Amino acid sequence: MISIVPRAVEHGATAVGVLTLLVFGFAQGREIQQYSLDLLVVSVQVVFLDALSSMAVFTCFVAVTGLLLVREVWSSRDAIEPVTDGPRLTAVVPVYRDHDVLETSVESLRESAYDPLEIVIVAEPNDAPTLDRARELASAYDRVECLVNGSPGSKAGAINYAVRETDAEYIAVFDADESVTPAFLPRAMGALRGDVDVFQGRRIPRPNGVIETIAYCERVVFHASYKLVELSGFANCRSSSTVLTREAFDRVGGYDDMLTEDLDFAHNCYREGLTVRQARQCTNTMEAPHTLRDLWGQRKRWRVGQIEVLHATALELLSGDLDRRGLVSIGRMCSSMFGCLFTLALTSKLLLLLVLGVESAFLALATILVATIVGVAWRDASDGRIDGLHWSVLLAPLLYPAFGVLTLKSLLEYGLSWDGTWYHVDKTGS
Repeated sequence: MISIVPRAVEHGATAVGVLTLLVFGFAQGREIQQYSLDLLVVSVQVVFLDALSSMAVFTCFVAVTGLLLVREVWSSRDAIEPVTDGPRLTAVVPVYRDHDVLETSVESLRESAYDPLEIVIVAEPNDAPTLDRARELASAYDRVECLVNGSPGSKAGAINYAVRETDAEYIAVFDADESVTPAFLPRAMGALRGDVDVFQGRRIPRPNGVIETIAYCERVVFHASYKLVELSGFANCRSSSTVLTREAFDRVGGYDDMLTEDLDFAHNCYREGLTVRQARQCTNTMEAPHTLRDLWGQRKRWRVGQIEVLHATALELLSGDLDRRGLVSIGRMCSSMFGCLFTLALTSKLLLLLVLGVESAFLALATILVATIVGVAWRDASDGRIDGLHWSVLLAPLLYPAFGVLTLKSLLEYGLSWDGTWYHVDKTGS
């Protein structure tokens, strides 16, 4: 009963919260806004609904950020001079219940154009199938090594353990299901041999089905939303498709044992003042969730992890340990969450306009959003990273209210019923 009550309260509060935001947005959207423009001989008064101005501002936001993302994805890779040989580079692949997909990353890394490269698979001691598969690959291929995680229980612990076990000055981190392009590591090393501490490429779900296409679209929407934030100097660096120097790794103390260790790592890098090169034109692919349940579960895990990072960072603020970069870090996380909650209020404003017959408000937003996704997908298809998109790309506008519900649900779960466990996605396919 003790575990059931918080869960029931969480579900009920989520429903009430969603309804409250929708009602708030509807009431606010009905407000009349008036602006007067005094010309030489006449005075013009403009009257319109708040819903119309809100949708206009949001549509402009989607258009600008989408254009910035498409521009970056289509930018030339020649700006990064590739380095195909040099100091030893260790590629770390932490794995857990990944025996069916592990070969994807190992095989693609073996075809990398950079040398010398060693591939270190870090398996959990209680995951016999994956451990056996890792040992098979290590015995079959040169430059592939299998380690049993000496700090078991988390991806962060696996990465940190592998870095401690190697003396390489350059470290790359990939997931088991990543397909890494041969030119990725040479581009990354070219950046790191310059004045960059961390190199972050773009990792996209392979949109080989209806649900997988939705996952792809969701990543495009989030990558676009990052563009304005990056104008402040904040850049996301994760625990996949990431290459960094050992010095940078040591400066931030490695990865912390958190639900989303990669998000925490990104904020630690920013607060430490590290130089991060974000290169979304350098793209790798990963396995996408194959069911709506997995898609929802994975994204909720990421969102709960973001709340965990915000909570930990806020505690540092209260202890007086944060400087300007720390405050920007907190602001970045808060803006992301409140922005997602705002989409629920915006949804009711859009519904109000549809009731009033202003269908163009939805059509403009949907057209710009789908055009952004198609523009990015065109580049990915041209590079041979994906085969195309399914019809579910047309459902992309529904991602915005879904973000709001997901964020509200995650906030309540973190505060009421989360016990530290996380959702594991089936990567083997349907």
